[in-house]
Amino acid sequence: MLEYSLLSPAYRILKDIFSGIRSSKRHLSSSEKIQLRQKWKKEFESELLRRKKEGLRCDVILRDMNRVDNYPETDEKEKGISSWFKVGLMGTYHKGILAGLQWGGLTLDKNANKYRFRNLKENEKGDIKVILIGYIPYENIEAVDWEGDEYGGHPHIYCYFDARKKEPYESLAFCEQKHLNDFPFYTEVADYNSVYKYSKKFKIEYFA
Repeated sequence: MLEYSLLSPAYRILKDIFSGIRSSKRHLSSSEKIQLRQKWKKEFESELLRRKKEGLRCDVILRDMNRVDNYPETDEKEKGISSWFKVGLMGTYHKGILAGLQWGGLTLDKNANKYRFRNLKENEKGDIKVILIGYIPYENIEAVDWEGDEYGGHPHIYCYFDARKKEPYESLAFCEQKHLNDFPFYTEVADYNSVYKYSKKFKIEYFA
């Protein structure tokens, strides 16, 4: 069995690695979370209302706080989630913002009463049109540049990608769009993980 002396180079290397892993995850107090939620809730709701009234698009760029200098370059060999990408700012929920990732269709298995991805090889149209939404807590947001830059002019939202699987989202879900007084809102249809796992039983692995 290998043993490491507290003074050995191997021990120091391992200590640095584990310290880096621990420090990559932020730990906010309840008070800090409340302050951030109050701060961003007002700002996002106000901006969404303004854009709705002026008929402006709500596309935004999500950027990883720990890789801000990667923009605007892209690395196709990079593993995991990209350091920046475009999403739709669909609205807010009680803890944060709704990031629209992709529109598509789901098929309902009536026998099991479960949703799965539609099978494009079988030309399935799907039973319901949904959007895959990422739920981003306000406390995962560090800063927002509503003006954007010369690369398209989309607002930039700087987030900490330290939530679900090193992403900015605390969860993912398929939602159906509805309207109230001409304002869109989104109701959850199914959790992403449950749909993905059920779809794999039919050898369908891609949402479209």
